[in-house]
Amino acid sequence: MKPYIKIIVIAAIIVVAGLLVYFAWNWFSGSPSAPSASTSSAPYFPLAGLTSTSTGATSTAAVATSGISVGTLTKVSDRPASFFWTDPATQEVFYLDQNGLVWQAEPGQKNPQITQQGVAAVNFIKASPDYNSVLAAFGDPQNPSWGIYDAIDQVWRPLPANILQATWGSNSQTLIATVQNGSNINLVSLDLTKTPPQPKIIINDFRFLDTKFDIVPPNTLLIEEKGAANYASRVWSLNLKTLAINPIIGPANGLMVKLVNNGSTLVAYSASNGFQILSSQTMQNLAPIPFTTLPSKCSDDSGPTIYCFVPTDQDFKSASLPDDYIEHKLYTTDALYAIDTQNGSTVPLPVPANAVGAIDGKDPAVAGGNLYFINRLDGYLYALQVPANTGGPGNAVNGEYSD
Repeated sequence: MKPYIKIIVIAAIIVVAGLLVYFAWNWFSGSPSAPSASTSSAPYFPLAGLTSTSTGATSTAAVATSGISVGTLTKVSDRPASFFWTDPATQEVFYLDQNGLVWQAEPGQKNPQITQQGVAAVNFIKASPDYNSVLAAFGDPQNPSWGIYDAIDQVWRPLPANILQATWGSNSQTLIATVQNGSNINLVSLDLTKTPPQPKIIINDFRFLDTKFDIVPPNTLLIEEKGAANYASRVWSLNLKTLAINPIIGPANGLMVKLVNNGSTLVAYSASNGFQILSSQTMQNLAPIPFTTLPSKCSDDSGPTIYCFVPTDQDFKSASLPDDYIEHKLYTTDALYAIDTQNGSTVPLPVPANAVGAIDGKDPAVAGGNLYFINRLDGYLYALQVPANTGGPGNAVNGEYSD
């Protein structure tokens, strides 16, 4: 055999052997592929308790295959909504339009107008513990006026003009507020059963300014300094019985917090720590979070599952947060995640695209088997059907930041 023929034969044998090794390796080891929502005829939703594996600060969550299907995504307001809340007793949903008028959300039909009297420039709402009243701040966010919407009488009632900041107390007949008294600012409890509301001083000369309040039942007041990207703020804990006060978060730039799950859980964002889900009692992390989002994009639920809309845009990662988002310099395209605070699992949820395109989700809340949220891209209120056992009986949205 000629030398060049021997070389060709040897080269062919080497090539064939290499191909046999390659195909054998792929046969036995397989190759990973990314899951795709488009490969399934219907999206799936996780049950509470779905397990996940985690290492350090990241989490790889199991994908639900239980057959629990996310239902339809439906527009339930027939006009843009600024804020909304639910009535857990009746499962009715109400919202404020841009003029502060109250409407009832009813999908597929003309929404009933509940009030003829509007409230201009609402920048904050919080439902009472019995959901029969809604506390609202309106006007200048730095110096707001305060009022209460009475859901039974369906009227707005003004509060004293000297209130600077307020939140509901441990019941629906009490507010915890700061009031201006001459040159002093006092922290008081306001008895709403009296006309006008009667103050009882908790602390004289209370000098926390530009803050937001939340109650951790039964006797703890969270004092939340308003955050900005270029300013380090803190969250303080005040025991209303002993008056002991302690810093619990911060100082940190860009700090935003939201109290959820009946006060048991605190969702927080800061430039230094990213997004966290914390126990409001111990400040310990409840779940490893593999994404960054803002507290206003997470649900105010009373069950173990918290739902968060999570921006997928590169612009969000490089933005000056939370300023760019609050000031409408930034809009986002969101994915949806469910976080189980009992076992720490984090699960992505495919959202049906049958009713809306991109979603920039604001203030989601679970009620009556639906996840309600406002889409900032069009301003309308939407409802996504979810398993009823993963959320509480009804939740009101805390609109801490007007946008």
